[in-house]
Amino acid sequence: MSGGIWPRVVVFLVVGYFCMGRSFAYLGFPSWHIFLGEVFLAAFLLFGPWTRLGRWPWVARRLSKLKILLACFMLFLCYGAFEVIHGVHDGNPLLVAVRDAAFDYYPLYLFLGIFAGLSWPALMRRLVRIFAWCNGIYGVLYILVFNRLDWTLSGVSQQISPVPVFGLPEFSFVALLALLAFEPDLKTVWHLLALNSFVLLGMQIRAEWFAFAIGLLVWGWMTKRLWRMAAGGTVILLLLVLMALVNLKIPGPATRGGGEISARDLIGRAVAPIDPDLAENYTSYYKMDVDTAVWRTVWWAAIWQAVQSTHISALLGFGYGYPIGDLVPYLQGDFIETPHNVFFYALAYSGWIGVLLFAAFQGAIGWLLWCADHRVSRPAGLVLWAAMLAYSMFTPFFETPYGAIPFYLLCGLLIAPAIRKGSAPIARFLPQGPQSVVPEGGALAAT
Repeated sequence: MSGGIWPRVVVFLVVGYFCMGRSFAYLGFPSWHIFLGEVFLAAFLLFGPWTRLGRWPWVARRLSKLKILLACFMLFLCYGAFEVIHGVHDGNPLLVAVRDAAFDYYPLYLFLGIFAGLSWPALMRRLVRIFAWCNGIYGVLYILVFNRLDWTLSGVSQQISPVPVFGLPEFSFVALLALLAFEPDLKTVWHLLALNSFVLLGMQIRAEWFAFAIGLLVWGWMTKRLWRMAAGGTVILLLLVLMALVNLKIPGPATRGGGEISARDLIGRAVAPIDPDLAENYTSYYKMDVDTAVWRTVWWAAIWQAVQSTHISALLGFGYGYPIGDLVPYLQGDFIETPHNVFFYALAYSGWIGVLLFAAFQGAIGWLLWCADHRVSRPAGLVLWAAMLAYSMFTPFFETPYGAIPFYLLCGLLIAPAIRKGSAPIARFLPQGPQSVVPEGGALAAT
């Protein structure tokens, strides 16, 4: 495949996964366990663009800026392979164990993101606009229409819950933070801010609200531009005030438990896990939100206790494929393998060694994003990285294609400016032929 197609693949995957989530992830041949994420990853590894030094995914190791990142990733990947063997040795199904190991091999998409960022420097800003438009329009349609259509994808295993044709748009906080970081004049994109803010509130996903708040705080801390940080939050507050003034009430998405979208209901859902008595004064659906929080925290406590029960499980976890849902009575026998928290996912399957390796790998990504942000004087990378890490603490993310793949693609795009600075001619690391694009900067740090 030519080098010119890969930046378009990046846009397609990021927008698709972030807008439609689980539904997009199941496109392919579900009955054969062949999905888009694995198909594109295999194509990139086997048929990636040629450069003067060879095929791109494999020449990335020559970039000196990536040495620490590559070392952390290889340890993380090899340990994931060990946990597959560990899990199968203990009697867990091979297919399930390999599926759980996606947590360790999805980071390969990071190198596709880096390549796209190097070969097309303007891609990230264009992607922000495309995603903001798609997420805003699709999200509004989902809240008003699509969530009530009982259409599901065929060919999906009966062991898992049905996959709707129209997936949840649950990454509006990424669109809002990216607009905040990349648009110099927010007044020119007020309509995109308003659309995505409505979707952020209307989907009623509290983890999104938390992630957006974390991103705003990181932005304010890094830039000291408190007025712009306040502007990002003000859009949300103005929408809430407007909804209260006009007494707006819209039926909530059926996939989010129904209810209604109103200022009082949204406030009630936000405070339900903290103060159920107060939430009862605002929404009649508070109990569902309280039960959801209890459902997760009880499971997390059970995982913690089980893992710490022996020295071996504390170090190595239970191995991939282990039915961690069986650790609590209300999930026994259910086909659910993620505790909706990246820390407890890593701890359950790979123990403290896996947790530390994942933390080291994320630390290496964070360091490169810091370097890139300082090079371009725009703290977009760390803002989005911190927000998505916060989101992963309350929902399936790094263990799912619709979270991990776009995360690593975005990180790769945002890391590219840090790699571009150096002395070696950039042409050595870009596709040969007329379709290759010469990025700004003109050089790479290479050995």
